[in-house]
Amino acid sequence: MTSSLEPIVVLSLVVGIIAVVIFAGVLVALLVFTIRYRDPHPGSAPQIHGHRALEVAWTAAPLALLAIIFALSLVTLGQIGQGATFGSLEPPLRISVVGHQWWFEFRYPGGAVTANEVHIPAGIPIELDLSSADVIHDLWVPELGAKSDVVPGQQNVLRLFTARPGTFSGACAEFCGLEHAWMRVLVVAQPRGDFDRWLAAQAAPGSGQAGRGLDVLRSAVCSACHVVQGQVTGASIGPDLTHIGSRATLAGGVLANTADGMRAWIGDPQRYKPGALMPKVPLSAADLDAVVAYLESLK
Repeated sequence: MTSSLEPIVVLSLVVGIIAVVIFAGVLVALLVFTIRYRDPHPGSAPQIHGHRALEVAWTAAPLALLAIIFALSLVTLGQIGQGATFGSLEPPLRISVVGHQWWFEFRYPGGAVTANEVHIPAGIPIELDLSSADVIHDLWVPELGAKSDVVPGQQNVLRLFTARPGTFSGACAEFCGLEHAWMRVLVVAQPRGDFDRWLAAQAAPGSGQAGRGLDVLRSAVCSACHVVQGQVTGASIGPDLTHIGSRATLAGGVLANTADGMRAWIGDPQRYKPGALMPKVPLSAADLDAVVAYLESLK
């Protein structure tokens, strides 16, 4: 089995096969009765009333079939509820998730923090502890199956599992404001060794290039909302920037994480994500280029 979605696929195949068999049986019976019992003289065929055995059969057979499908559905629901781990002996990896308008924050044991991109080890059960900093959100990664509301003042748990490496796209599935459509998330499943190396690198302090970009970031309003562990001390209102250069996207999926994308986002956030809490910071072209170079160095 490859993911939490697999039990649903298996159940769908079983129910589909049953439906095809029934449909084929009805067609065959219809053809047989149409050809074999044709009446050359309409109206002369004897009428049959009160065939008790036949009535019991066509009532009992569908009931038994529905009972079987119901039992299979209960088993599937149980597998999904347990994260569809299919006998994995590994303890689950717990990751804290906080929904914000309009981005997801992921916090790992050991101190690693990411935004809108969560890495997981393939073959290991994952438990996401969900909470919200503002309104109701919903985390859904369709290829991995289940989804769950992210509710202020309440902690929900979303269980995921995939046996194969890959990148899976997700999103907020609960309308949460103006930029709800741009609250995207990437789930990157990696072999265990690659994941362990990635996690160790993400837990390390920032090691961006010291210089003008770092100085501007420290002195500008950026540090009022962002931190770079080990280099920029500030409030953790916006995404943690410690390893922002290693992420694939910016601003909840609005822009690709390139130097041009970073420059465009910092230069005018409201153009790309109207309503976002990040203001337009008045930087000179030289200062903006220096900040972009610094942030892109934070791998």
